Amino acid sequence: MLKVMLVDDEAIEREGIRLILSRNRDNLEIVAEAQNGKIAVEKALDTEPDIIFMDIKMPDLDGLKATQKILNQLPHAKCVMVSAFDTFQYAQEAMKYGVKEYLLKPSKVQEVLDAFDRMAAEVEEEKEQMQEKQDIEQRLERASSLVEMDFVISLMMDHVHDFNQDDWNDWLDLDDQQGFAAVFYFQAEERKPDREQKTQWYQTLKRALATQPYPYFVGPLIGFQIPVFVKYQADNTGLTERENFARLMIRTMQHQLDNCQLCVGIGSVVANFQHFSKSYEQAIYTLEMVEKRSGSAYLVYSKQLEDKRKNFVPFDLEKDLLEAVKNGDTRKGLEVFEAYFQWIQKSVNYQIELIQKAMENLFIVLTRATKEFGFGEDVQMNFHPYETAMQVKQAAKAHLQTVMEEINKWRTNGVQGILIQVKGYLDSHYQDAVSLEGIAEKVGLSSYYLSKLFKEHFGVTFVEYLTNIRIQKAKDFLLDGSKPLKEIALDIGYKDPNYFSRVFKKEVGLSPSEYRNKYI
Repeated sequence: MLKVMLVDDEAIEREGIRLILSRNRDNLEIVAEAQNGKIAVEKALDTEPDIIFMDIKMPDLDGLKATQKILNQLPHAKCVMVSAFDTFQYAQEAMKYGVKEYLLKPSKVQEVLDAFDRMAAEVEEEKEQMQEKQDIEQRLERASSLVEMDFVISLMMDHVHDFNQDDWNDWLDLDDQQGFAAVFYFQAEERKPDREQKTQWYQTLKRALATQPYPYFVGPLIGFQIPVFVKYQADNTGLTERENFARLMIRTMQHQLDNCQLCVGIGSVVANFQHFSKSYEQAIYTLEMVEKRSGSAYLVYSKQLEDKRKNFVPFDLEKDLLEAVKNGDTRKGLEVFEAYFQWIQKSVNYQIELIQKAMENLFIVLTRATKEFGFGEDVQMNFHPYETAMQVKQAAKAHLQTVMEEINKWRTNGVQGILIQVKGYLDSHYQDAVSLEGIAEKVGLSSYYLSKLFKEHFGVTFVEYLTNIRIQKAKDFLLDGSKPLKEIALDIGYKDPNYFSRVFKKEVGLSPSEYRNKYI
């Protein structure tokens, strides 16, 4: 509905244009009337009309000056100048402000309607262009966010990727930036928070990151953790700056979190993003240390912590164990576990309480790691019933073997079954508001891993497959010939018919109308 304002010092002239428009057009609403230029400016700024019929000769402030003031504030408004004087000077002056329509009094009905129609067409075209621009900006913003996530994950996991360094630089402006990893852990009272709660955590973190001075990339929420790569140029270790960063983030976020304690682990500053995985490992280690300390909300990796870590479990050993468990490699996992357990015993001086706690922490870490790729079972275990180190070891080893066997079965049968289930869901629910994130939640996978597995298994991305289904259904409807385009768009899952037309033309090479005309 277009908003129209009428400005004329003669009420009969305003009434005349009102009657012409209201009797002949149903796509408008008269939102304001004014009898002089001064009032017109005030009402225009209040109601923000799309189209203004403006008389030129008026007391207090004439139409030309009023138009100038209004368009300075509302540049997208369209003005139709109305005058009883057929002088080129007025028309020339009006053109300076971008006015394209000029009516002479008394105006004929068709002249008023034609002027309105031309301005209405311009308004609708500009609104459509504005909406399209906003859609593109939103898609680019989402794409940039997904690229950031993919980038952070590739650094965390040391993935080989289709993107090379130049590609990352083009998207993210890296240029060998120094930086450090920070891992945020949301220690919630609720063991299984819903998607809405997790979304709130993620958005709270992003808002808090926007308040601190350093550029950053945010990874996905995996389990209860969110990894972040913070770009920071430092001539030294940046210990104070990293501590200030952690304190600022906790202070900014904690009061916004309900029934949830925020913890942060910070890695060391690395020379460039290619060494991010090293800083990430350190951040994970410091986060584990935070969880073991009472009353501590953050810890920053330092030289002292590194020396202490060398006397504890080698990180590479723990990493190898996690990798073996993820792959369901029972032989390698049990082999690494033997060495791991020996280090644990030695580092805690064979104290049974500390060995029990270390084993419990191991299976907490395993639960997080396996949930990351979609294995939804909670593998945590209580070791307090066991009284000797040998009993703890045998119980942990047996439980670890069971976990790896279950993961191996799940990898063999579960993943394929899940993907077939997802594909079937798309085949039967293509007309609904389907999203990768929503389906990932239904099947218990992270959106990142579902996307990755779907592409590996079917050779097309999740979005490409969904689009292909919708386009094929659209073709069937178009060839049937009985449904209008708007209804077809809604029936195949597109709320915006214009967006449907653009997608169809991109995929098929013809607009929906051209396709229907060609094949019917």
